[in-house]
Amino acid sequence: MVSRRNLKQEHELAVLNSFADHLKLEGKSLEILEQPDPPEAIVNIDKMKTWIEITDAFLDEEHARSLMNSIADDVPHIVDETRDEAEIEPDFQSVVHGVIAKKYDKKTMLQAHRTFGRGILLVGIFTPFNSASGIADEERENIRELVDNKAKAIFDKIYVYDGTLEHKFYLLFEQL
Repeated sequence: MVSRRNLKQEHELAVLNSFADHLKLEGKSLEILEQPDPPEAIVNIDKMKTWIEITDAFLDEEHARSLMNSIADDVPHIVDETRDEAEIEPDFQSVVHGVIAKKYDKKTMLQAHRTFGRGILLVGIFTPFNSASGIADEERENIRELVDNKAKAIFDKIYVYDGTLEHKFYLLFEQL
């Protein structure tokens, strides 16, 4: 187990390593150069320097707290309440849109863009009612519209990945 304080760092490193494995399957290499936070990492992908930001889309705050506290060894585990799928699933797409929009509006992301150019955003999907592949299939056009309405093209690519078990990545958006 890990302390809550170190959980974010451990999570980010695990996601970066899983993303490196994903890229390896595509015949690409990822080398982590530094982890300034923010962004989570400055990397070389096939010897091209870029940056990676990681964020998570949780069902809601209660679900996020329950998942994170179950992993941390220095805080009590708070059990999440049972939910009805019909009440939640339609709202989850708005959660994904919200976390992506928030990254486009964040000053630290604008600074990373000014310093390093366009980066890569990795969005963890934490819901029992959908998957990263489902979100990628269902939301691709909506995310393109969201990004097209932003003033700056901060991210070159946006991937979603399943936050639990295996980190399997799906391209959600690519800047044309």
